Amino acid sequence: MPVGVLQSPLLASFRECYRDLLRYLAHRTGSADEARDLAHDTWLRLADMAQQGSQPALQDGGEARAYVFTMARNLVVDRQRRMGVVQRHADAQAGQQPQAPDTAEALMYRQAMDAVQAALAGLPERARQVFVRHRVHGEDQAALAACYGVSRNMIERDMMQAMDCVQAAMERWHAGSVAAPAHSPRVGRRKSLAALLGIAGLGSLGGWQAWRAYMPQWQQQLATGHGQILRRSLPDGSGLTLDAQSRLQLAYFAGRRSVALLQGAAFFDVVRDAARPFVVDVPGAAAADASLRITVLGTRFGVERLPGGGVDVQVEEGRVRIERLDGQALVLSQRELVAGEAWRMSAGGEERLTRQPQPVAPWRNGMLVFADTPLAEAVERLRRYLPRPVLVDASVAGLRLSGQVRIAQGEDFLRALPDIVPVRSALVGGRWEIAPLRKL
Repeated sequence: MPVGVLQSPLLASFRECYRDLLRYLAHRTGSADEARDLAHDTWLRLADMAQQGSQPALQDGGEARAYVFTMARNLVVDRQRRMGVVQRHADAQAGQQPQAPDTAEALMYRQAMDAVQAALAGLPERARQVFVRHRVHGEDQAALAACYGVSRNMIERDMMQAMDCVQAAMERWHAGSVAAPAHSPRVGRRKSLAALLGIAGLGSLGGWQAWRAYMPQWQQQLATGHGQILRRSLPDGSGLTLDAQSRLQLAYFAGRRSVALLQGAAFFDVVRDAARPFVVDVPGAAAADASLRITVLGTRFGVERLPGGGVDVQVEEGRVRIERLDGQALVLSQRELVAGEAWRMSAGGEERLTRQPQPVAPWRNGMLVFADTPLAEAVERLRRYLPRPVLVDASVAGLRLSGQVRIAQGEDFLRALPDIVPVRSALVGGRWEIAPLRKL
């Protein structure tokens, strides 16, 4: 770590008050993920000031803390204004090509990004991937934590380690630029650290085109409560139906449309766009260090997260490609599904491909369909709509059943369970209890 950064009282204060700063930013923005991004942007500004030796004179730690919070508050205001502009002009920008910079500026970006890439190559593999996936591709930190099977705090530490590494690389690059011969092109136009990382992007995005690729043109988080089903039209004309107690994140970029299904089930009616593939990620599928990536090839399909980490994919029209990824985002297996096919991966990782005689995602029409389904899984699926909690005895949890259940008659289904499987069910103390015949 460079001496200038180690001696920065503002960066020291940032680290000391990081948790308080996150809470403050989350309160201002209403989003924990946006709070983390703004905290990282604050760090970039402070590191840039340390690099340039332009830090204010501060009397004590209290003044340093106040300065950090003031800078973060200003970044909140700036981002809100910027996102307002982006939202108003997104449609116009989508059809335009960005203006290319001159040769000197492109060379400057290229040199800076080469320095960053070289520094990142020396990081532990997970820290490097977390930095690139979050800062460049805009992936959510919670999804990354689930993908790598670690806590969110570990992802934050990976980010801080990577950003310290990038800061050191940028200071070395800056020193080399200042010491370059006088005929070096436009050294005086060197960009700040924050500008290079926030706008120019990293090497894999290709210099001046990075801004369009990095910044989402549109993004949204959607969640439903108990018994609630949400239908939503997306900006590209696609449609989305979100099941009860489900949660996902959407982000549309210049070159891709991205969805992270974090909880529950969703049905997608996707408008085909070869230039912007529609990708659904299911982090933490089957194992904490694995995930699924579903790439749409123009289709209507449903995706559901099953209890314990399993996943169910059903295709109504068109085709989808399913890739099973490990904790390092390497493809372990790949397959394509066509209309009428259903693919299920259990919590243990076993895969099963079947033809789909019943409608896809029948919950959209108020029905649940069980086919040789464990009792505990069936009850867990129905629990999203039931007005009372349900306790299933472990000794009967593995009993299997098949049939259809109307969601509105979920409690009638629980009453009728003894006619389907050898159990007893009863309302006890305001909850349903399902147990072997010898109990209750």
